[in-house]
Amino acid sequence: MTEDELFARRPLGMRMAMVVRQWRATIDHALSDTGITQSGWTVLMQLHQLGDNVSVSELAEVQGIELPPLMRTLTQLEKQGLIVRTTSPYDKRIRLLALTAGGTHMLGKITQVIEACQLRAAENIPPAELLAFSDTLNQIACNLRTMREEDNQTE
Repeated sequence: MTEDELFARRPLGMRMAMVVRQWRATIDHALSDTGITQSGWTVLMQLHQLGDNVSVSELAEVQGIELPPLMRTLTQLEKQGLIVRTTSPYDKRIRLLALTAGGTHMLGKITQVIEACQLRAAENIPPAELLAFSDTLNQIACNLRTMREEDNQTE
C-alpha cells in the first residue's frame, strides 16, 4: 500500500492533524530566514485583521491559546520591533497591542511567502474544488466551535 493510500484510509481528524503539521513545517521552513515562528506569524496576521489596540486577552481568545505561551510570543515580537504594547487609557490593567511599521513590513513578506506556499499546495486542484474545500473547512470549524461552546455550558 502506498503512503497516499494509507493516508486516505485514516480518520478525517487524523488527516487534518497530519496536514496541519505538514503545513506548519512547510511555512516554518519557508520563513526560516525571517526569524519568525509559526506562533509569531499567526499573531502578526491576527493583529492585522483585528486592527490596532487589541487587548492581550482578546488576542488570546481569537488565537485559541492560553496567556502564558502568547505572552512569550508577544515578548519575542516586541524585542524584534514588530509590535508595541501600551496600557489602556481606560483601565491600567489592560495591555493593548499594535503592529509597528516594521511589523507591517514583515507581515507583507510573510504574506507573500504564505501565498506562494498556498499556490504550490493547491497545484492541480480545480478552483471549484478549492472553494468547496474552503467552505467545508469553515463549516467544520464552526461545528467544532459550537461543540466547545456547548461543552462549556454543561460544565
